[in-house]
Amino acid sequence: MKILNEPKAIRLKIMDFLSRREHSSKEIFQKMSHRVEFKEMLEDSIDQLIQDGLISNERFAESYFQSRKNRGYGPLRIKNELKQKGVNEGLFNTVQEGTDWPSYALKALEKKINGKYPDGMKEVLKLKNFLNYRGFNFQDIDKAFSMLERE
Repeated sequence: MKILNEPKAIRLKIMDFLSRREHSSKEIFQKMSHRVEFKEMLEDSIDQLIQDGLISNERFAESYFQSRKNRGYGPLRIKNELKQKGVNEGLFNTVQEGTDWPSYALKALEKKINGKYPDGMKEVLKLKNFLNYRGFNFQDIDKAFSMLERE
């Protein structure tokens, strides 16, 4: 692996990452820090790309949020993952505002049970643990189960 020591080369490598998907500034720093000779040069390049509008934690948070939500993950897990990627909680709250979490919990539950309603408390608890692991809070899980029973 080649160590980058010029701003232009650093910028091009970051642009290469950004061409594939959105990244948070923290992700870019983590990916690039072992590839550059001077961390200050990397920080300057990241700051310049933020000013140019090419790195945006807001866009990243929105894109990541949609992707994880559609794959059946709940708010607690997504918020934690975004936090690890350098996105602040306020940004998560803005992005997830108005989301009907019980219906997403129901979708994840329906996909998991595949039309076979759980018989017995042991299976119900197992499914509730699954949804909890996926990051749904207990109120959303209970609402999802009550919606499942009505169908």
